[in-house]
Amino acid sequence: MKRHMKTIIKAAVFVIVTGMGLYFWKLAPVSVPTFEVKSSPIVQTVFGTGTLEGKNRLSITPRETGAIRKLYADQGDTVKAGTLLVEMDADDIFQQKRIAEAELAVAQAALQRIDAEIRSAKANLEYADSMFKRSEKLLSSNAESRSTFDKNRQNMLVAAAALEQAEKRRIEAGSTLAKHRAQIAYYNTKLSETRLTAPFDALIVRRNREQGAIVNPGVSIMDIVDTSHIWASVWVDETQIAHLRNGLDVDVFFRTLPQQRFQGKICRLWRETDRETREYKVDIALEKLPRNWTLGQRLEVFIKVNAPKRCVNIPAKLISWKNNSPFVLCIVDGKITERQVKLGIRGKDKVEIISGLQADDRIVMMPQKHLQYTNRKIKK
Repeated sequence: MKRHMKTIIKAAVFVIVTGMGLYFWKLAPVSVPTFEVKSSPIVQTVFGTGTLEGKNRLSITPRETGAIRKLYADQGDTVKAGTLLVEMDADDIFQQKRIAEAELAVAQAALQRIDAEIRSAKANLEYADSMFKRSEKLLSSNAESRSTFDKNRQNMLVAAAALEQAEKRRIEAGSTLAKHRAQIAYYNTKLSETRLTAPFDALIVRRNREQGAIVNPGVSIMDIVDTSHIWASVWVDETQIAHLRNGLDVDVFFRTLPQQRFQGKICRLWRETDRETREYKVDIALEKLPRNWTLGQRLEVFIKVNAPKRCVNIPAKLISWKNNSPFVLCIVDGKITERQVKLGIRGKDKVEIISGLQADDRIVMMPQKHLQYTNRKIKK
């Protein structure tokens, strides 16, 4: 009999303990954090992700094959427009220029000699012409012989031919002089091309060659970007195209500085959608950059597509989904209840509730964690 009583007692205790466990597990009121729904302003935004890029990116490359004599800038340097970045070897060009300068000096001396010859020829022609005219007068009065007249006439014609030949030589010498000057100008241009400078205020993002390397035309020695045009290049879902236009305000958050907001504006909309991701690009000009930034740095943006709207809204993280339908865990008559909601515009971290909730309703925070308490009462 005692054995049966012990068994009954044990069974009773088991039932009581089990019942109490089931009660506290399934039926007892629970304590959950809640959020009070309110009506407040919300700005509709379009979300996008992208990277920091340079609008103007340029490779510094030589015009002709040559060796790098000296590098004046390195990766990570910031330089002003006109700063010398690379000096190429120019010994051959210097030698050719010196030869051209020597030839120019010879041509200038030859021109000076010809000018002297022209002056002499002009003087000879003036004298011969005066003697011919004198003989012409004397011949008409029979005061001079015909042979003397013919001789003076011949001297005048020879002097005129000599002047003409000297003037032609001067034209040739002038052409030779111009040729050598053009050669020197050409070599000066070639020398200037061996000094590669920054075309704009720039950041050296990459150095691709070392000092002394032989580089061909088109091969990059270093890559630079225009520091006055650094912007965010962002991918946005194609369904948002209708909402976007140039000039819209944008909040930008770098993943390295998630708590710091940077402001910008849309400055360019691309006109081609990626055929695989169904996204298209938006370029955003930033008002300010982080103190430390790098090209390719990841960021997230929230594009403000309209003015603030006052409406019932809740944090987006409080919304759960079931069968593609949104719902929240709402407190109704002291119990946790699933309630379907209809969503409206979306802000950065809030979403409009068109129906299903109203101001002063209370909903459960961290819904995924407390979903198991559906239909349970809450502790007062």
